[in-house]
Amino acid sequence: MNARRTAFLVATALAHLALTAWVRRDADRRGIDPSPWDALTLFTGVVGAIGYRRRR
Repeated sequence: MNARRTAFLVATALAHLALTAWVRRDADRRGIDPSPWDALTLFTGVVGAIGYRRRR
């Protein structure tokens, strides 16, 4: 793997983790079970976060 691809993959993984942390914190504050949203956001990133945002 070249350095650019590695950097992209690391940045993507960090973005997914940050979005998942945000979804979990927000769901906990609202009294919503965060587990399904965690998994969805971790694997799909922005798609999961947008889905959570629309359903809350």
